[in-house]
Amino acid sequence: MRKFLTLLDVIGLASFGLYAAQQLASAVIPPRQLPTARADQGASLTFLVPALNEEQVIEPTLRNLREMAPEARVVVIDDASDDQTPQIVQRVAGDDPGVQLLRREFPDARQNKGKAMTWAVAQLLQGPLQGRDLSQEVLIGIDADGRIGPDFAPQVRGAFLDPQVMAAQAWMRYRQTTIPLPGSRGFIARILLVQQDLENFILGHYQRVRHWAGTASLTGNGQCMRASYVAHQLGRGVLPWPDVLLEDFGSALEIRLDNPGHRIAMLTAHVGQQGMIDAVPFMRQRARWIQGTMECLPYLPRLVRSGTHPVTLIDFTYLILGPWLNAALLLSMGTQPLRRVLKVQGLSTPGWVGLVFTVLPLGFQLNWAVRYRREQQLPWTSVAYIMGTLPIFSAITLWSLPLAFYRHFTGRNTWYKSVRHAEPLAAGPGTLTASD
Repeated sequence: MRKFLTLLDVIGLASFGLYAAQQLASAVIPPRQLPTARADQGASLTFLVPALNEEQVIEPTLRNLREMAPEARVVVIDDASDDQTPQIVQRVAGDDPGVQLLRREFPDARQNKGKAMTWAVAQLLQGPLQGRDLSQEVLIGIDADGRIGPDFAPQVRGAFLDPQVMAAQAWMRYRQTTIPLPGSRGFIARILLVQQDLENFILGHYQRVRHWAGTASLTGNGQCMRASYVAHQLGRGVLPWPDVLLEDFGSALEIRLDNPGHRIAMLTAHVGQQGMIDAVPFMRQRARWIQGTMECLPYLPRLVRSGTHPVTLIDFTYLILGPWLNAALLLSMGTQPLRRVLKVQGLSTPGWVGLVFTVLPLGFQLNWAVRYRREQQLPWTSVAYIMGTLPIFSAITLWSLPLAFYRHFTGRNTWYKSVRHAEPLAAGPGTLTASD
C-alpha cells in the first residue's frame, strides 16, 4: 500500500510541476507576431460549417462569415437536421452564391463532426476544388454558432504563407450574451459564461507559447487546414479528422505524425461562440473532451517513434496523459484525510508543500483574472467576482473527470452535441478582436 501511495504522490507532484511550468511560461513569454495577407496575396478560404439542428444560430453565422470574409466560400454541412436549418441555409444560399449547402442522409448522418467534415471535403475535392492548386486552398472549420472579426481572414492567409504550416487555430472565445434566466439558473449561467471565457483566455496564452515551437494544438472552432494536406491524408486512407470524440486534438497529432516538419500556427484573431449556460450539459461537454483525450492514448507510442522534436514530444505527451495525471493528482490530494485515519503514508514531504499546492494555483488564477479584466475593460470588482466564483466553477468542472472515466471504461463513446440557446444579439462584446 505504501509503495502505491508513494507512486501516486510522485505522479501527482510531477503533474503539478508541469502545470506550474505551463502557467508560468504562458504568463511571461511574449506572443509571436503573425503576418497578414490580403485576399489577392494568400490562399483562398473555404469555411466548413457542420450543422445539426442549428436553426437558432445558423443564419447570423452565415451572415457574419460573408460580411467578414466576402471573398471566401461558405459550405454548410447539414447532418440530417430535423428542424429548419437546411431551409434557412437554402434561403440564404438562394440570395448569395458564396453559400453552399451539402446534406448528409441516414444511415451515414449524425455520427460525429469529424466524419461530416471528411465527407464534405471529399465532395468539394470532386467539385469546386477539383483542378485547383490545393496548396493554396485553406479549409476552415467553424461551428454553427461561430463568429469571426475582420482580422481573422488576413491572419489565416498570413499564417499559410509559410509552406511548413499545415494547420492553424484561432483563439476561441465565449460570448457573454444569453437569454435572461431566472433565479439560481441565471446565477450559474453567468458564472459559467465568464469562467469559460476566462479559461479560453488562459488557453490562448498557452497556445501562443506553443506557437513558438510550431506545436499549437487544434481546439475545434476556428481550426484551419491546408487542403493539400487533407487531400494527401485522404489519398493514403488516413482520416484528417480521426474517429475519436476529440477529433480536433487527434487532427493535430495526425499532422505531426505525417511529417515532424509540419507546423501548426496559433492565431491571435478570435472566433467567438456560445458558452454552456447549464451545469449538466456543461459537464457532459467537458466529459466528452476528456474522454476524447483518453481515446488518443494509442497515439503516444507512435509519437515517440516518429522522431518529432523533443519539445513537441513532451508537450503532446503531457496533453495526452492529462486526464490520467489529473486523476492521480486528485487521488493523491483527496486521500490525505483517509491516510491520517489509517496511519498509512506515501511520499514524505515538508509541510510547506501543501501550502504551495494551495497558494500557487490561486496566484496564477489571480494573475489571469487581472489580465482578463484589463482585456475586457471591466471594473476591478470583476476580479473579486472571478475569484469568488472560481470554487463553484471548479466544483462543476471536477465532476466531468469521473464521468469521463466512467464512460471510457464502460465503452460509452457516443457523440454528445453541445446545446445551443437563443441570443438577443448576433455577437457578444469583447470577443472578436485580439488584445493583451
